[in-house]
Formats: sequence, structure tokens, C-alpha cells
Amino acid sequence: KEGRITQWAKSIGDKVEVGETLLVVESDKADMDVESFEDGYLAVIFTPEGESALVGAAVAVLAASAADIPRVQAALKNGNSASAAAAPAAAAAPAAAPAVSGAGKPASAVAVMMPALSSTMKEGRITQWAKSIGDKVEVGETLLVVESDKADMDVESFEDGYLAVIFTPEGESALVGAAVAVLAASAADIPRVQAALKNGNSASAAAAPAAAAAPAAAPAVSGAGKPASAVAVMMPALSSTMKEGRITQ
Repeated sequence: KEGRITQWAKSIGDKVEVGETLLVVESDKADMDVESFEDGYLAVIFTPEGESALVGAAVAVLAASAADIPRVQAALKNGNSASAAAAPAAAAAPAAAPAVSGAGKPASAVAVMMPALSSTMKEGRITQWAKSIGDKVEVGETLLVVESDKADMDVESFEDGYLAVIFTPEGESALVGAAVAVLAASAADIPRVQAALKNGNSASAAAAPAAAAAPAAAPAVSGAGKPASAVAVMMPALSSTMKEGRITQ
């Protein structure tokens, strides 16, 4: 549900490009580099190193250009910064794992969800699965490649496990927060996960992303001189159980 930011890899005023590491987040599972899904200039940091933020909360704002930084800072200073920093959208919680039920259910089967690769992304198209059914998956390994409205990005796994089920094959799309696959805890658990999902749960798991999975809205950057393309940087969900993150660097 949250993450702790252990490091900001960029400072105020720095140029940020799509794919560059912007921050490092410590969750309940692992420390992970978080790449930027937008181009811009780091204008405001709401969550400094060592502090935590809920998944989906705005932790920073990027300005469209270096010249826009003072205007973004002024707009947020004039009454908007507190609400932007403190009020993550309730919709930002990660989607629930698919219902894996019935006899022999492996308790630690977890869903792989379609991530939000930008603040405007509503759905993503999977262009490649880097793993096949039965393959072992480790934290930090590329699991799939997603095409969004901004860029194609490698999506790393935030869980260890074995790829048991793929709901969204290559070439098809899924809403942000929808379950696109399931990892089993062990190779031996794969048949049980597959059987449990086959017995009535696969359709709901694949088709019903949690309504809470939409990305958080950007902070309100308003007033005279507002740069129209200022965007929020949001705390990502690094696992299916993460609610908050702490920025460690």
C-alpha cells in the first residue's frame, strides 16, 4: 500500500527523459529503480528521501521545460502543494489478485497487473512476454514489454515465482490495474493454479480490474502562467501487496 523513497536520482532543475531512473523505492518486497515515463524537468519534490507515500500519491512534479519550473513551483506554492502531496487518489490502490480458490489452492499465488506507465495511461498493449508458462521469474527480471500512449517499456517483476497463467497474450490490451497473468509460488503449484482458475475464476480475473486501479490525478497546477503540460510523478505499486512506498535515495 505504500513505498519508502530511498533515493532521488535527479535533483530539482534536472532534465528527465523517458526510461531514466528517477527514484529508488523500498517496498514490502524489494528496493527497485523507478524509471520516468515522461520527459520533463524536475520542478517539485513532495516526498523527500527517507519518507513514505501511499501507492498512487503524487511524489513530485515534472515541468515541460526548464523555463516552466518557477511557474510550476509558484502555482503549487499558492495553495495547491498540501493537497497534491497529501491526497493520493483513492483510485490508486493496486488491483486485487485473481480469485484462486478451491481445493489445493496455493496460498501465495499472486497476480501480475498492468502498470500505469504514464499519468494519462488508461490501458496498455502487451507487445512481448519475456517469459513463457512454466518459467521461473525473479524480482527485477523483465517479465513483459508494454506499449502505452507514451512509450514502449520493459516491465520488471516485483515478485518471485513461476509463470502459471497468462490472461492477456501478446498483441492484446488490458486496462491499467487489470490482472494480466498469475505467478505460482513453485513449479509444483502451476497445475493447481491453472485448475483453480479454469474452474470458474479466469473470466472474472481477466476482465474485472479493480476500479481502484486508475492512476492518481496530477496535482492541481493552476493560476496565471500555468504550464499546461506539467505532470505528476506517482508512487508506483511494486508488488500486489504494496500500499505505500518509502523513497530511499
